[in-house]
Amino acid sequence: MLTQFAGNLSCTVEAGQIFVISARPIDDAERVNINFLSGKSDEADIILHLSIRFHDDIIVRNSKLGGVWGGEEREENLNELTAPNPTTPGDVFKLYILIGDDRFHIAINGHPYCTYGFRAALSEIRTITVVKDVQQIVQMDHRQAFPTPFPAIQFDESLNSFSNDVPKPFLPGHVIIITAIPFGNPRGRFIIRFMENGTKRQALHFNPRFDPQYQVVRNSHTEMLEFRREEETSGGFPFVMDQQFKLAIAFTESEFKFGVNGSYFEAYAYRNVNQLDILNGFKVQCINGMQLEITNVDHMNMGVPDCEGFESYSHPEVEIF
Repeated sequence: MLTQFAGNLSCTVEAGQIFVISARPIDDAERVNINFLSGKSDEADIILHLSIRFHDDIIVRNSKLGGVWGGEEREENLNELTAPNPTTPGDVFKLYILIGDDRFHIAINGHPYCTYGFRAALSEIRTITVVKDVQQIVQMDHRQAFPTPFPAIQFDESLNSFSNDVPKPFLPGHVIIITAIPFGNPRGRFIIRFMENGTKRQALHFNPRFDPQYQVVRNSHTEMLEFRREEETSGGFPFVMDQQFKLAIAFTESEFKFGVNGSYFEAYAYRNVNQLDILNGFKVQCINGMQLEITNVDHMNMGVPDCEGFESYSHPEVEIF
């Protein structure tokens, strides 16, 4: 089954940041394209184009600016100890892209691969897409590596089916719009977790439970990493198996707010002082045969701390540019 991903970043790309992108190509994949773009429109500039071409056994690098492709890089600037294409159809690959002073430093599966000089300003980068012969998007993390790491601890959790770290704390007015489709075992569940930076403490545990409960549980951890007794389940159940949903999560000065498919759903009050200062993105975990295909994660800032009207961004017909 093919999928794709497109998402707007949470903040401006700067030197010292790092992207970690992980995906699984289909078994007979011919090509996977990873693009860093100036936006989602067809006319957007492609600041960095990485084209994994399995049949040619190469990863092509290029840029498309003002509608014109530049010169391809194939064998240039490769690490001499790295294969021209160290990825394999059907196997998950992990791509690391460190933003340097004048170039991208690219590694694949933990080994240096190549560098690619900037051909446009970093501030132009707004969107990342992963397209072509893709089966699953596993990781779309944007982190800060220098001068101070954020998130503070960067470790892989094998139980995560998706990860979306951000390099800076959220501000009131920030909204995340997640587009996804739940499928698989209806007695399973998926969990969206917002972690507190540098810990395993969940500031938000958002858990839609399908058959037989049909309720959305919201909770968080105490300092002892135990769930609070007063979990919240009000609001009904707006999710349907095998049907795409758009979930908007808004960050105000005092609470998370949720909108689903264009309607306000519920809210969950922050349990810690200065909660936004220690959040570093979200993780998704799927349990007991449930799967969640995530195709879009868009970040935006409304400019109003109370996020009034944020739920409109979750409407199926509203596109985030």
